[in-house]
Amino acid sequence: MNHRTTAGRRVALGLTAMASLIAQAYAQDATTATATNTPAAAEAPMQTVQVTGYRNSLLSSARDKKESVGFQDSINAEDLGKFPDKNIAESLSRVPGVQVARDVTGEGMTIQIRGLGSSFTKILLNNSPIAVASSGPIDGANTNREVDLDLLPTDLFTKLTVSKSPTAGQIEGGAAGVVNLRSARPFDKEGRQLSMGLTGTKQQIADKAGFRGNVIASNTWDGKFGLLGGISFSRQQNRTSGFETVGWTNPNLTAAQSNSPTRNATGGGNWTIPATVPANAGNGLVAGTAIDQAFLLSRNPGLTIDQIDNAIVPRLGRTMEYYGTRDKISAVLAGEYRPTENLHFYLDTMYSKKDDDMQRNAYTWAVRNNASIPLDMAVDRSDCAAGCVVTKGTFANALNFIEFGPRRDKVDLLGINPGVEWKITPKLTFDAAGNWNRSRFTHEAPTIMPITAPNSGNTITYENNGGVPSIVSNLDLNNPASYQWVGGRVNIQNELRETKTKGFHTNLAWGDKKLTIRGGFAWDDINRRIRAQDNSAAWQAAVCGNNPSVFLQGPNGAPPCDGASTPGASAAALYPGYGTGFTAGQSAPLTYGGSLIPNAALQNYLVPGPYGRLALDWDRFRQDSNFDFFNDNAPDSGASSTGASAGFIREKSKAIYVEANGELKPAGYNLRWNAGVRYVRTEQQVGSLNSVSDPRNASLTLNGSKYPNISQWVYQDTEYSNTLPSGTVALDLTKDVVLRAAASRSMTRVNPNDLRPGINFSGVSADVGTIGNPGLNPYLSDNIDLGIDWFTGREGYLSVTAFQKRLNGFTVNENISMPFSALAQYGINYNTLIPAQQVAIDSRGGPNNATVVMTRPSNADGILRIRGLEIGWVQPLDKILPWRGFGINETLTLINQKASGEGSQGFIALGVPKKTNNFSIYYENYGYMLRLSHTYSQGSQVANANQSGITQAALFGRDYKQADFSSSFELDQIFDREGLPMLTFDVVNINKAKRSGYFQFANATMSQYDPGRTFALGLRMKF
Repeated sequence: MNHRTTAGRRVALGLTAMASLIAQAYAQDATTATATNTPAAAEAPMQTVQVTGYRNSLLSSARDKKESVGFQDSINAEDLGKFPDKNIAESLSRVPGVQVARDVTGEGMTIQIRGLGSSFTKILLNNSPIAVASSGPIDGANTNREVDLDLLPTDLFTKLTVSKSPTAGQIEGGAAGVVNLRSARPFDKEGRQLSMGLTGTKQQIADKAGFRGNVIASNTWDGKFGLLGGISFSRQQNRTSGFETVGWTNPNLTAAQSNSPTRNATGGGNWTIPATVPANAGNGLVAGTAIDQAFLLSRNPGLTIDQIDNAIVPRLGRTMEYYGTRDKISAVLAGEYRPTENLHFYLDTMYSKKDDDMQRNAYTWAVRNNASIPLDMAVDRSDCAAGCVVTKGTFANALNFIEFGPRRDKVDLLGINPGVEWKITPKLTFDAAGNWNRSRFTHEAPTIMPITAPNSGNTITYENNGGVPSIVSNLDLNNPASYQWVGGRVNIQNELRETKTKGFHTNLAWGDKKLTIRGGFAWDDINRRIRAQDNSAAWQAAVCGNNPSVFLQGPNGAPPCDGASTPGASAAALYPGYGTGFTAGQSAPLTYGGSLIPNAALQNYLVPGPYGRLALDWDRFRQDSNFDFFNDNAPDSGASSTGASAGFIREKSKAIYVEANGELKPAGYNLRWNAGVRYVRTEQQVGSLNSVSDPRNASLTLNGSKYPNISQWVYQDTEYSNTLPSGTVALDLTKDVVLRAAASRSMTRVNPNDLRPGINFSGVSADVGTIGNPGLNPYLSDNIDLGIDWFTGREGYLSVTAFQKRLNGFTVNENISMPFSALAQYGINYNTLIPAQQVAIDSRGGPNNATVVMTRPSNADGILRIRGLEIGWVQPLDKILPWRGFGINETLTLINQKASGEGSQGFIALGVPKKTNNFSIYYENYGYMLRLSHTYSQGSQVANANQSGITQAALFGRDYKQADFSSSFELDQIFDREGLPMLTFDVVNINKAKRSGYFQFANATMSQYDPGRTFALGLRMKF
């Protein structure tokens, strides 16, 4: 299909339909004019509808849209402390062209605009840049160009503005668009104001209820001074159940098993089938029997060896429970001083904090790096040359493990924004603003992983009908006695982040409505550091590695998790360097003392969980394993459990701009216009934490390295500049029809994780990793917008916009296969790995034989074109229905993208649905407000190919549909009695939507999360 032609037809169809509507508008104007001149019209009684609440918010948004020059949408608060939505991301989803990315709990977290990811959207807090230090959703690893909007409660904001056609005066960085979040100020509503609300919440599948509330108070004195303070707080009891695979894989057949030099033609091969049947493999298999091609074909009748070779199963097929408490508190303090009518000082401050105290339990069938034997498999297609999916089978010699993980995430944000606006003369104005923001994030995620015993006859019966696979063991996996330490592990992996932004922006404008010349200067300094900590080896040595008091890094890292309890040899015998280097002067015991939690005691810590599966008695395990000591003394590492790499980035930018604004009257039509250019120079410093071996190890001949690796930061500086022109016109065809057009260039700086000059492995197998590239250039987007708006009365309007983004500088990934030993040139060697990675390298033949696939980003010379059509329709139905107060709100976005030129093979903007649709029907009258909303997002590709080493394997998200209901009841209006509160009742996710995705094939589910419904009942008072 020619996508360019299809997109063109869509645009043409939309503009043709709009032309018809314009004609109707002219006819309506003429009819209305005639009607108003007749006596009947003069005598007709006038009907009025009081517009308040949600409809008043829509009315304000329509007014802002009509008066703007460019392509801009806004969401306005209904009243002080009364935003029409409970979440900023959910509010912005009502804007055409805006899509919401959700956490596994179902809550909206980040947004993306017009086909580009969330990092391409510039988020401003009170017109100043903001950075939030968190890693995003629990399955994400945001690198801080994204902003988690769930940290910012809607209660404390009065207006959200989305600008999709940039102007020279806007701060650069958002190739897709700019979103400005305006917090509450005292002069938003003069006089004394006090509002408060309290809402109880209950997630249907959680075992406890939660609450949220807010208090906002403000006052103004003599029209000169005003003060506002507000606080918003919540405690949510969350639970999400789900399924995860951490990729899919196929077997790495030996030459005897495949009889072909081209085995694993599709890539992958993370699953090794043993060469002979191990002891007690189960299913009547005789120990020592050769597992060759004849064996595999006879035990999997109907399949060819190519099908067995290329068919995929989950690498780690696991069900999971994620539950716990999420606390948030936010506060604003704002002051305004207006000594004269023309001089305005303001100070906006905000503090927000989120504390997630959650438990994540996963129950896993381990295929990756293990030796399951496939029996009676079936696959979904006869031609498996490009891969196929196992639909059922029996897997002997299997292993299962449990991942118990208490997860504690804390993030805060502090922002201070002072500013001044001064109308010096009727034609000369000046404004200046400063900003300082700091955000900190800590992620604590230990993992305890008991595992079933090898050679225990464990057999998995597997069935996959296209949804979540059924994975059933013949063992009682809910019995603590089924688990042991041997082959298991424990991890301590933490992450600490801090971001700081500071800046100064000033503007000077001269002119009037007909012509205004405006110019200004901006200086911004943003820096972010991610530190990862890993003390897994030491903790594992103490917990189950037979060494609770002394750990020195040896050639094989920590002692394996064997759970032994018998004292062992002296530390001096095993570590001849002890006491001569970094251990000199230490008085630690010189003998092993056995495991802190030996194998025989493990099952005593496995207890019934809250949702019918085994859990861990974490409080007792934490104390007995000396977790706090090892956690507090965790050394820095290259990567954390979120997958984000340790790194530093600082970007200092200086920008100047000049633009002109004005109005013209060509042929009697009113034409508003804006044109300008922005020049920005960026100084960039990026750093990476690299680990290298201590050179003193070279003098040791016994037992390998005895000194710990040295971690050092490596930095690299770059500079670049960009010129960003823009121009916009808005032509009033009638008083209610506006034609708009815009052309611009916008930019986004590169993902900081791609710039990091270092290496990161994406998992414990140490088989796939990334290498950063500090020399990457920013993304540049040339944008064209054409649209028409028809304002149909009150809050109603119909808007159609066609747009194109021509993006260059996009990055493509180059995969390089190399032996692990080749990474020494980047400071990575066997001793820098965590124990689990060392075991994985050993299972693949050791450092000199194990192959790794490293991915390096680079700028491509090709072009990515994103074309789309946006339709927004807000329509009160008072003239259609006999009942006053009904209306509809509809947004539709259609997007098509195509890459051409160098590097374009397989490249697309990720996470971009071709179609999104949001529809609401509302009723508001006589104190009642009811709103039913439905959100739809078409499935899209969310990650590039080469997943889990399989060449053609990309990741995709499925279609997502969610229905929500919200309502409010103004009891004072309903009962005609002052002083009564407002009652609210909401239901989120009525249809129990699940967030789901798949791996390469639609019947290979990658993940699925089910948060269920949430109910909320609340009261709001205003004084």
